[in-house]
Amino acid sequence: MILIQNGEVFGPSAMGRCDTLIGGGKILAIEKSIETGTLPGEVEVIDARGLVVVPGFVDGHQHFTGGGGEGGFHTRTPEMQLSMNTQNGVTTAVGLLGTDALTRSVESLYAKTQSFNAEGLTAFMLTGSYWHPSPTITGSAARDLVYIQPVIGCKLALSDIRGPHLEAADLAALAAEVRVAALVANKPGFITVHTGIKPGGLDLIFEIIQKHATRPGMFIPTHINRNNQRLTGQALELARLGAMVDATCMNRLPAADALHMSAADFACMADENGLFDRVSFSSDAGGSLPVWNEDRSRIISMGIGSPASLLFELSSLVNTKGMKMEKALCPLTTTPARAYGLEGVKGELKAGADADILVLDPGKMAIRDVMAKGTVMVRNYVIERKGYFEQRA
Repeated sequence: MILIQNGEVFGPSAMGRCDTLIGGGKILAIEKSIETGTLPGEVEVIDARGLVVVPGFVDGHQHFTGGGGEGGFHTRTPEMQLSMNTQNGVTTAVGLLGTDALTRSVESLYAKTQSFNAEGLTAFMLTGSYWHPSPTITGSAARDLVYIQPVIGCKLALSDIRGPHLEAADLAALAAEVRVAALVANKPGFITVHTGIKPGGLDLIFEIIQKHATRPGMFIPTHINRNNQRLTGQALELARLGAMVDATCMNRLPAADALHMSAADFACMADENGLFDRVSFSSDAGGSLPVWNEDRSRIISMGIGSPASLLFELSSLVNTKGMKMEKALCPLTTTPARAYGLEGVKGELKAGADADILVLDPGKMAIRDVMAKGTVMVRNYVIERKGYFEQRA
């Protein structure tokens, strides 16, 4: 067993100074005081005095097998490694494909998802990619959802200059297919929508809600934190109708004339509209961060998304905008856990939940210790458990 003592616990609700007991990969108890002498067997004690104890982050948008490639084969970003997640506090992640479903496949994404699970992360995946019909493993998105355990939803792009170009009936049919499969498989079943910059925004989603009575909660539009008043209004309206909307985190504050606003700024805007609990944060880790020329016809440089952006946006909410820690944690913990069917198991600190736990310095917003399902991954800022090939590097 492991006992974390003397930390200020946010589960994410504020619980005050408590001790947290872990065993068998689960949280066994959270009490004001737990004495080691009352416990059977050997107990490892972790002193969190002066630090906060919070749930591990749930990141719903990662490119496990890499992304990019729009600038030529040499711009394909590499596969992610375990420590990229754990050292940045991510203990649960959802993998998906990006623009390139030609040199990358849903099959390889499945293999990487299962690799992460074997290494100690909790990993899920989305079938599909930008395109419609979506690339799948079994021949349909519905069959992937039903028969492939880590598949919990589908990926699609809308309003992107690279495509696809859908009619409302196409999207309504896909939503119905995913919905039925989710019911059969008892999975959340949703469509993560890469939202591009074309003027249509989320028009197709609203059209099928009105014409086909499609459930708004079927959709999770992502990359919605753009400096685009119409798209922002659509995202907030979809949230009012019951959808979760996903803001992509940044590693630095955007310039005044940037196309995007920070995830923290979008969350505060949602909060002003009473919709904070409908906003999640994700990192786009492993994905490409292209820099385009003026007419967006050619990429002139390429960066890579990192899970470190989650912590940057959390710090912005707490240390810059003055939001209370228990509230600021929700877009990284309870909100995505709820959307992905993990409520009560992930994103929370309570007896019976998985022991996915971070010990962090709230002033510096630096992660000292990380546990994933009760296994110490990072101890005293040092990576203790690495991925299979990281160990051999």
